[in-house]
Order: sequence, then structure tokens, then C-alpha cells
Amino acid sequence: MEKRKKRLTLLGIAALLLLIVGCVGLLIFSRNRNKEGEPQKRIGALYMTMNNPYFEVINEQVKAVVKNNGDVMITRDSAMDAEMQDRQIEELIEEGVDALLINAVDWKNIGDSLDKAKKAGVPIIAVDTEVYDDDLVDGTVISDNYHAGELCAQNLMMKRQSGKILFLVQNTNKSAVDRIQGFKDTLAESGWEYENVGELECLGQLEVAQPLVEEVLQSRQDIDVVMALNDPSALGAMAALDAVGMLSDVLVYGVDGTPEAKTMISEQKMTATAAQSPMKTGATVASMLYDLLDKKKIDKKTVLPVTLITEDNIEQFSLNGWE
Repeated sequence: MEKRKKRLTLLGIAALLLLIVGCVGLLIFSRNRNKEGEPQKRIGALYMTMNNPYFEVINEQVKAVVKNNGDVMITRDSAMDAEMQDRQIEELIEEGVDALLINAVDWKNIGDSLDKAKKAGVPIIAVDTEVYDDDLVDGTVISDNYHAGELCAQNLMMKRQSGKILFLVQNTNKSAVDRIQGFKDTLAESGWEYENVGELECLGQLEVAQPLVEEVLQSRQDIDVVMALNDPSALGAMAALDAVGMLSDVLVYGVDGTPEAKTMISEQKMTATAAQSPMKTGATVASMLYDLLDKKKIDKKTVLPVTLITEDNIEQFSLNGWE
């Protein structure tokens, strides 16, 4: 009787242990599955910098979709360092990510890393800026950057007959290059005369642009137009101009449509910004991503529209958020 009781106790313990192991296994299994019951996808996302709210919004938009699908997003800030970004790409390939979203620090010199990803069979989407060899990516999502420059130039020509223009540029970024080129081409095609005061390589960063513009203003103060590749660098230029009492006399153009830029336009301190939409960009990237993962055919390049915001139409836009 006693032996039987002991045997039943041991069987009960064994059954309980099996139940616990089964529950743990089921929990682990379910945690590694997405909402479709398939193996959980791991998506790597790399941005040239997260020191820019535009990229933060894009990332959050994509991340929300990835999370809703039961998958995982791994985000990396490349801190404007092309070599760091190369290492991050290689690390994510080694970690076995199922796809890569890449906002290139250097659009021409990222090829080797992308080639490694392609050889590893990892789908790649270029986000917000193109890469030099687009055969290395499956798809690209960008704003109409050339048109953004065109819009700024058209507005300038309505306000002035000629000008002395200071450019804030980022030549390692194709989107930035296209914006400045669109601006210059529009002026040239119309015969609008201007003096190129200089082109400051500012990485699109406020904290880099401001001291560079301050240095220029020490030697000359006849600048009457600033064309910046984006809003953060435009705001840096504005801070420098304001410090020497020149802001009210200089037309300042940017690209992005940040809440800060729209506020400056509403206060008649900034002339215009060609607004792009990080929400639309993020949503488009997320849609393209899951089409790729589902082996569906996607467009090679998607170009999203931009809108010029000026003091004439600022009331149509919210100052607190993005478009």
C-alpha cells in the first residue's frame, strides 16, 4: 500500500513536471511566433542619426506596424558615421535579421555593406534617401526632393529680383543634394541672378550649421538669402543671423515641415519650408516591407509629394505636429 502510494506520488510529480515543461515550451514557442503563427520576423532599421525628429517619427510609424504584426524592430543610430553604419549592418546580418531598412549616412560609399546583405539574402529598403547603386536595394521610399528645391526657388523669385545666397549642404546625402540642385536649376533656368556666397557642409545638423554660419557672418554681412538642405540646419542659420540682428532682413528656406519651422514661419521669422511627411514615409515603408516579406512584387522607387509652407498658407497647417 505504502509503495503504491509512493509510486502514485512520483507519477503525480512527473506529470506536473511534464505539464510545467509543456507550458514553458508553449510560452517560448508562442513568444517566437507572430500573429500569423509564423516565426517572428526581426527587422533591422538604421538611420544616419536619431538626432532629428523626422527620423524618430518615421521609425515610430514603422515600429508600430511591425509590433502590430507580432514581429520585432531593432533600431540603430549611426550618429552620422558611415563606418559605424557599415559595422551595424554587418552585425544585423550576423544576428539573422529578415529585412533591413537603411537611411544611408553616405549614399555612395555604403555599397560594400549592402552587397553583403544582398548576398546573405536579406531584403533591403532605402528610407528617405537613395543609394548610388540602386541594384543593391529592393525598394526606395523618398520625398520629391528635387521639387522641394524647385518650390523654394520659385518662392524666392517672387520676393526678390536677385540675391546673395548662402547654401547649407550635405553632399553625402542624395536627398540633400537633390534639394539644393532643384533650387539652383530653377534659378538658372529662369535667368534669376544670384551670387553664391558659399556652401557650408553642415551634415543637416543645427549644432553644426550655427557656428559655421556665425563664422561666415564675421567676414561678411551682405547675405540676404539662406537655402538650407533641411529645417534643423535652417534653424541653426537663423540662430546665427538673429545673434547679429540680421534675421529680419534675410530670407531663410528649409525642407522638412518641422513644428519648429512652422512656428517660425507663423512668427514671420522664417520664409518657407518644403514640407515632407514622416508619417506617410513610415506608412509607405512599412507597407513595402511586408509586401517584400510576403514575396510580393513592389515598386522599385516610391516618391512622395512635398508642399511649400509659407506665411500665406501657414494657417492651413498645425504648428504642433508633422504633416
